[in-house]
Amino acid sequence: MRTVFLLFCSTVFSFTSIDVISQNAEIKIKKEITVTVDQIFDIIQAQTDYTFIYRSDMFRGLPPVHLNEGVIKANRLLLYAIPKRYYSFELFKDNTIVIEKRPTSRKVEIRGQIVDVNNEPLADVNVIVADLNLGTFTNNKGEFSMELPHKNFKITISLLGFKTVEFDLRTQQDLSNINITLKEDLLGLDEVVVVAKKTISREGSSTYKIGSQAIKQVQAMNLSDVLSLLPGNKIEQSNLTTKKQANIRSAVTSNSNSFGTAVILDGAAISTDANMQARNSSTLDGGKSVVGGGVDLRSITLANVESVEVIAGVASPKYGNLSSGGILVKSKVGKSPYIVSTNVTSTNYQASVAKGYELNDFGVLNTDLSYAYSSGSPTERKLFYQSFNLGLRWKLPVFKGLKWNHFTSFRVGHSDDGNRHEPEEVFKNDADVKSTSYQLTLSGDFSSSVLGKINYNFSGNVVNQHSFYDTYIINGPFPIIESLDSGTYNTTYSPSAFNQIRDIEGKPININGRIDASQNASFRNLDFNFETGLQYSFDDNTGNGRVATGNIVHTQDVAGSRSATFEKIPASKTFSAYHQTIIKRTGEASKQQLNLGLRYDYMLERYNLVSPRMSFSSKHNDFTAKVAWGVSYKAPAMIQLYPGKSYIDYINFQYYAENPDERLAVVTTYVYQPTNEHLNPNYSDLKEVGFDWAPSFMNFNFTYFKKEMRRGINTTDELLLLPKAVYEVVSAPTGEQPTVAPTGEVNNIPRTVKVMNNNYYESTDGLEVTLSPQKIKATNTQFNFRYSYLESVVTDKGFDINKSNYVVGDNSVRYGVYENSLIKAVRSFGTLTLIQHIPALRFVLTLSAELNFKESSKYIGASLYPFAYYDVSGNYIDIPLEDRANAEFSDLKKDENSFTTTATPFYSNFNLQIRKESKQGHSFSFYANNAPWNNPTYEFLGSRRKLNNKISVGFNVTLLIK
Repeated sequence: MRTVFLLFCSTVFSFTSIDVISQNAEIKIKKEITVTVDQIFDIIQAQTDYTFIYRSDMFRGLPPVHLNEGVIKANRLLLYAIPKRYYSFELFKDNTIVIEKRPTSRKVEIRGQIVDVNNEPLADVNVIVADLNLGTFTNNKGEFSMELPHKNFKITISLLGFKTVEFDLRTQQDLSNINITLKEDLLGLDEVVVVAKKTISREGSSTYKIGSQAIKQVQAMNLSDVLSLLPGNKIEQSNLTTKKQANIRSAVTSNSNSFGTAVILDGAAISTDANMQARNSSTLDGGKSVVGGGVDLRSITLANVESVEVIAGVASPKYGNLSSGGILVKSKVGKSPYIVSTNVTSTNYQASVAKGYELNDFGVLNTDLSYAYSSGSPTERKLFYQSFNLGLRWKLPVFKGLKWNHFTSFRVGHSDDGNRHEPEEVFKNDADVKSTSYQLTLSGDFSSSVLGKINYNFSGNVVNQHSFYDTYIINGPFPIIESLDSGTYNTTYSPSAFNQIRDIEGKPININGRIDASQNASFRNLDFNFETGLQYSFDDNTGNGRVATGNIVHTQDVAGSRSATFEKIPASKTFSAYHQTIIKRTGEASKQQLNLGLRYDYMLERYNLVSPRMSFSSKHNDFTAKVAWGVSYKAPAMIQLYPGKSYIDYINFQYYAENPDERLAVVTTYVYQPTNEHLNPNYSDLKEVGFDWAPSFMNFNFTYFKKEMRRGINTTDELLLLPKAVYEVVSAPTGEQPTVAPTGEVNNIPRTVKVMNNNYYESTDGLEVTLSPQKIKATNTQFNFRYSYLESVVTDKGFDINKSNYVVGDNSVRYGVYENSLIKAVRSFGTLTLIQHIPALRFVLTLSAELNFKESSKYIGASLYPFAYYDVSGNYIDIPLEDRANAEFSDLKKDENSFTTTATPFYSNFNLQIRKESKQGHSFSFYANNAPWNNPTYEFLGSRRKLNNKISVGFNVTLLIK
């Protein structure tokens, strides 16, 4: 052995090679000579302070090197003599270089067994190498095996009911006999995580992982309750009678934001693109149904959910048709006892049972069944909501030799949301919105010698929807207007009181398929992961459509919708392809990762869209810096593209006599058929930068982001000029309708309709901070602080049209045209949580102080005066800037309170959560939101408003029946 020298080159993605030798070291060749590699080392050592260590026979097969007289750099000389492709060089501080021959194959095979604390083998344990997107399951003997490029990885071991373990392979001497013991995930363990954990996903995205213990601690009834653990989100009073939609990283709540949030259950995206259940399609009013918005989170129950991961940052290119992040819901897999759980509050009741069956050679079957019921308030039963959910998930090893894992999932969900008629109510307003969904998902993975790991997910979803609205109207009579075509006709009047019924029957269908291949490669100290995939989605609605029955009455100046057939509406289709390359470099004290992703979407058979996404992170000891940028798109919903006809009704002549046979009204119906082929997909651009610092005494995360949402779909007013003929009575016989005829005089009347455009724009600058100091070991007490600052600027780039103030019968009515102002919303909110865990008592208490620092909304550039108006003849007339405030246009001035700034003072709210487990694993918990019953108030427009909800309490009992 000769002398060596080694230095680890720590620059990002650099190679430890011959280049480590200083480029200033010059070697003088005194004469032309032919030498061996060993003699070259002697020449360099004689003229520099470098020394070399290597095996004496390492270069025996290399040919001699011919050198010319002159001067040459030392590193160039070595490059000339040694093919660095086959050798590695490591440099030490004393200028000693160690040379080793690179192995022809660096792959290593790991084998191991996973057992419980009683040394019993555990089957169906999920063993994952997240860095390589590889994974496997243990067999009935608890055994697993994997082939990796090298040993510098961590594996994550997880199983239903057990605490997840991260195992560092670098600490293991014998990779062929790894033994890992899993402990049951109970409160008797020293470490219990009951908050959302900020992490960086494999794809480099900012994510928050919420485990089963955190879900139990908040007594979550559905997915909406889980999201309260994110920075900036409050723990809301539990109420299932209102729709729940996600709102990620925005100071304002909007359908555009929630519509762009993807909810992905076990790899299958839940689509709302084909939902057409709108009472009035011209305004997208869905009543109790989410139309043109996001997934109703009440439909995602948690009876069989193991964890929830919220992608708040740039999503992987494998996730498409989104513009505001994603929520990944992972179901439980594995054998388990019967888990019977019930949640009770003053207005909500929920019960569920789940079980994991071990089927030996036929895999494992997980089942869950849940039921929920809610009423509007403890003293009123008008509002109601109930849901029933059944889930089956079967993991079947198809061909053991191929390491093929296959999952078959089947879910049935039924919900009933509505208003009852109370006997004391004068006005009847009943609603009953039913929805029954059936979802089948086939997913899994297997290994291929050519393509690497193949992942697939195919899902089909059918929803039977029925929205029923029954309104009892007592302020009649009105002219009856039932025409489905444009024209003028004679009609009569409705009774003074009558029922008006609207039936909407929809049947959205979604088919989604995704397949991708993942390969891994290693080169020197770099690890590469390549993932390429294809995806196809199909959305259609084959429902009967919208039917209005009973007396259809005059709708004044509002454009209404009547009957529509959904099955004639074209389906929505998207074909996608994506690729992602992940490059990782791991050193002794540092780690770098570069993600480069690209997604192509062919949306709606006419849009070719490209979404670049990339991220970079660098970790050195306890400090990690990260930066990310990405573009994404969300396709318009079917109802936005094809909302159906709008009906504008107006009265030309009316005669209401005491004798019903003599009553007559002449009405005109104008049918407006919008063409929304101009709508483009929503565009989102997200940039973020941040750092994580994790010394031994704390964990600190900081992220700044800027999210721009452009081309969001919103409704804008459009003015129509419609001819209104004047009629006169020709004759009026007794007992009959009068005979009328047009006078020849025609007046033009303006009417507004709602049209859809890509006018919505939202820009959000935000900060997110999480801080977790080290646990106080003496008392097992821990603190957690999460904070969010959001500043959103929102506008509708269209314009607003309002009718002037006028006296009935005055023909001088006109319509003002107003600019939509910018709205700046600020939300500064933090949550400080005390976590008191007593493992010996199997007890955990969390006390959360919600700190509402600032919540405000103000208008920017708002004006009470129009910039133009339409006169009674429909002529468009500009108003000069200097004349807009003149008395001449006082009838067009908006109300003084139209643009009011709102701002709440600082206030706090305290929430208490207590949970106790028995030795058998039974759990008993209690929560009290606004525990001190503190209700501060502030003044707004002369009235007092409360800042906190009333105190609300809830109980949970969970039993494990083995």
